[in-house]
Amino acid sequence: MSLVIRTAAPGDRHNLELLLAALIREHQAAFPMAYPQFPDAAEAAAYIAAGYAARLAQDPSLVAVLAADRAPVGLLVGEVCARPVGRPATVCFVEWFYVEPPERGQGIGRELVRAGLTILRTHGVTHVECQSMPGDRQWQRRGWHETARRYVAPFGDVATWCNLEEYDEHAAR
Repeated sequence: MSLVIRTAAPGDRHNLELLLAALIREHQAAFPMAYPQFPDAAEAAAYIAAGYAARLAQDPSLVAVLAADRAPVGLLVGEVCARPVGRPATVCFVEWFYVEPPERGQGIGRELVRAGLTILRTHGVTHVECQSMPGDRQWQRRGWHETARRYVAPFGDVATWCNLEEYDEHAAR
């Protein structure tokens, strides 16, 4: 294996698409209640990858790293965010992290993170954040700490709960 870990470039749109589609499919199979839902993983991945490709050449807050042998086998994509108030002030929020199943257990994920951290150091990032599905314990196994939980409910359910009388379910669609 001649693995190369490198920063993604705008021309990597197709590589990003392939890996994101695989990640979305695997995630939705493992966590059928995942939110948001992507009815067509390939379509969602193409849309997401196109947005990243357009930003990669000009937006230093987007950090994208690929692992490739003859084909792409892993990716890490995150955003550097600066909070106007609160500490830590500058963080990276990891949006996507994936290594193809046959390549797992070989240190590829660790190499992706190492390359990402090298980039993040130049941004003054002091903390890295991510989110996961209930039941996905991979981050805890790696020594991360849970700090918050996110909840979601359809607008209509929230309107019913708080007795929003003006709510018209048909108008909301």
